[in-house]
Amino acid sequence: MAGFPITDRYVVGLGCRVSVEHKTGMTKVNWSISHLPEGGSPRPTGGSEEIGVICPRCRRSFSVRVESAARARAKRQVQRVLGWLLLLSLLATVPMLIHLGGQTVEEGDDQAVGNIGMLLGLAALGVIVGPSLVLSAGMHDGVNKLRFIRNTGRKSVWVQGHRLF
Repeated sequence: MAGFPITDRYVVGLGCRVSVEHKTGMTKVNWSISHLPEGGSPRPTGGSEEIGVICPRCRRSFSVRVESAARARAKRQVQRVLGWLLLLSLLATVPMLIHLGGQTVEEGDDQAVGNIGMLLGLAALGVIVGPSLVLSAGMHDGVNKLRFIRNTGRKSVWVQGHRLF
């Protein structure tokens, strides 16, 4: 599962919300997606860098953080390894949970209850976070932190109607 290849050039996929349709039990959002800059730009050589983009549809100014190719690849690899380790931890936690759950405990034995609670938490972490990390690792491309630039020049975390694709 390689996902998108991380090269020495980047493209920002900026989505501008066109419409929202509400139906019974469902909401559909239509996006206008622009790939900026055309043909891509070179990534920073080390660390990360803030770049400015303008939405071609609504003409609002945004900033986006772009990571170097090495940093983006390292983050992708760390996410993938952590995800697989959490999934592999299920091979130990689930059998231990089944074994300890089938035993009778004496009244007032708080350590047995604590052990089962800890194993249940670890198993839940492995079931929920493990697959999420493995799947999201393939989508990490090193372009993140979309911020709206206000008229005063300050950046806002709240970016209404826009997102990165």
